[in-house]
This record gives sequence, structure tokens and C-alpha cells, in this order.
Amino acid sequence: MSYIELRNKIFPLWDIPNIKRFYLLTILTNTWFLSANWIFYWLRFMNYGQLGVVEATCFLFGLIMEVPSGAIADLIGKRKTLMYGMFLAALGFVLMGTANSLPPLWIGFLLAQAGWAFYSGAAEALAYDSLVDKKKEDQFEKVISTSGSLATVTTVLAIMTGGVMYVLHYRSTHLAMSVAIFLAWIVSFGLREPHSDTDKFEIHKWWETLKAGVRQLFLPALKPFVVVIFLLMGANYIYDWGLLQPAIATSFGYFDRGQAVAFTIFGILGALIIRALPKLRARISDKRGLYLLTILMGLGFALAAFPLGYWGIIAMLIISLSGQLVYPWISVVVNKEIAANHRATALSTVALITKIPYVFVAIIAGKMIDRGDLWLFNAVVSGAIIFSIIVSIALTRSRKLAFS
Repeated sequence: MSYIELRNKIFPLWDIPNIKRFYLLTILTNTWFLSANWIFYWLRFMNYGQLGVVEATCFLFGLIMEVPSGAIADLIGKRKTLMYGMFLAALGFVLMGTANSLPPLWIGFLLAQAGWAFYSGAAEALAYDSLVDKKKEDQFEKVISTSGSLATVTTVLAIMTGGVMYVLHYRSTHLAMSVAIFLAWIVSFGLREPHSDTDKFEIHKWWETLKAGVRQLFLPALKPFVVVIFLLMGANYIYDWGLLQPAIATSFGYFDRGQAVAFTIFGILGALIIRALPKLRARISDKRGLYLLTILMGLGFALAAFPLGYWGIIAMLIISLSGQLVYPWISVVVNKEIAANHRATALSTVALITKIPYVFVAIIAGKMIDRGDLWLFNAVVSGAIIFSIIVSIALTRSRKLAFS
């Protein structure tokens, strides 16, 4: 096999300039050197209660910015939207990496959230429209799956590297992230605006799409899954994207270096388990699979409520691995039960709605951690997850009785 054949096998459609740059952007924007140590840096300038407020306001701002990002992409083009997004994110990480107090960290995080909103609203759309220009849109699945693999590999390697960097200097991981995003900004200059535009943003269409997605989720075939789906994705988002995961790890005695090793292992194991999803589905039904994930997630949080010391890594492993299976398995269920023209709408609606509770949960979690009540927070989350199983089973049984 020649070099070109090997390259095209690993990176499908690399010869299309925008796709090549899309892969590079994926790598550069997933260099999460700070994943296992950011909380130790931030806690130099604030307590957990303040951190919860900062996270809540910034995540809310990021969600709000998702809406106008589509309109901005239509107004100035996807290429310029990506460029502005990368510049804002890079600037945000520079402010965070050089901060000596809470305000610049807060402002930097807001800028980074705006940058990510611009990026997420334009990157995949630009890649897809670039394929439309070449009449190769039927190969978008190859491109997006390759991008997902690149993101996973890059993140795992960056976490390992970041563990060493933080030991050398506590600011290095934030500043390294700013360099990576700055390079992404430079790469974005090489993008070309596609001639095709398959997705014009209009606010009333966005609102109608959101409502349509909600309606799809309450179809009879999906109704028994709704409670479990939202609890699973919501709990995973709360754990994976904010202060909770590092706070739990710290409570078990895992600090910057320990978290770097643990999170790297979790990422590798998660990637292997996701690849085994088809085999898992061949052995158990989708309904039993989601129930099993719900039980495992609840068990993980229940264990995290106890002072297990280093053995707490078992609780973290259970939550992490079940969380990494949540979205792909839910995607399978939605794709199975919903018509093709509504699948993407339903999945994006789930993703959006499950992020909203974190805005309130982050503040509560921060205050409870400051009071030494992290165990109670974990116990409440575990109870809510287990309760969701009971409700879902009750809905399933009532549906069967209605049709019997």
C-alpha cells in the first residue's frame, strides 16, 4: 500500500482542502492538556462555591451563544465565523492562563465559551457543505467518524502530556491550550467558503426544530425511554464537563498527576468499549442496555458517596465508562424508533435540553462541596437516577396495559 493510499484510508477525503483543515482543527481543538488539573489551578483564586457560580454563568452564556452563532455564520460566512471563534477561544485561554484573580478567569472563560459556540455552529456545517460542492456528501459519515476518532486520541494524549506539564509549571496547561487554539486560528485562514449552503439559519426555524425534536421524543415508541435518556445524559454531562469529576477524584486522594493517569486510562478503556457496542447490543436488547447503564451510573454515584480512599477509582471508573456508552447507545435507540428525517433533530434536542440543568446544578454542587457535603450531592444524584428507572418501568408497564 502506497503512502497516499494509507493516508486516504486513515483520513478519508484528505485531498479536499477544507476536509484536511477540518481534521487539523479537530486535533488542535481537542488538545485538552488541562483536563486533569484545571481545577487545582482555578482553586488558587476561588473556592468551590465561587467556581460553581463561574461555571454556571459561563455555560449558560455558551448555550445562549449557540443560537446567534448560526445567524452569524449565515451573515459573514462559516469560514469567518470559525476564524472569529478560534480567535476568541485563544484569547480566552490566554486570559485564563495569565490570571492572578477571579475576574480575568471569569472573562477568559466567557470568551472561550463564545469561541466554542461559534466553532460548533460552523465547523461541521462547513465540512458538509464542502463535500456537497464536490458531490461527495454521501461520504460525510466517514469524515465525521474519523473526526470523532481523532478527537478521542488527541484528548487522551493531551491529558497524559498535561499531567507532566502541570508539574513543571501550574500555568503551562492553560497556556499550551491557548497556543493550540491560536494555531487552529491560523489553520482556519486556509479554509475556503463553500459555494453550497445547505443550512440557512432563521430563528423561527430553530424554534420550530426544537419543538419538533421534543415532540419526537414523546412518540409512543420512545416514551418509556424518555426519563432514562434525560437522566443518563444529564448526569453524564454534570459529571464529565464541570467541577464534579475532579472534585470527586480529589476527595478520593487523586490530585493532578493521579487524575492525569486515571482520566487517560478511562479514555482508553472507553474507546475500546464503544467499539464493542455492536457486540453488546447483540447480547442484550436496547431497553435492557439502557436500564443497565442507568443502574451502573446510579451505582457509581452511590459508591462515590462513601469515603473509599484510593478505592474510589472504582466508582469513577463505573461512572466514566457507563457515561461514555450513554450517547452512542441512545443514538442507536433514537435511530431505531424515529423516522430518518427527524433523527438528527431529536438527538440535538436531547443534547441541548440535558445541558440546561447543569447551569443550576453547578451552583448547588459548588456550595455543597464547600460545606463538605459532596457525599450528599452524589447520594442525591444516585437516588434520582435509580428513581428514573422506577418511573421508566412504570411507564413501560402502563403502555403495555393500554395496548393489551
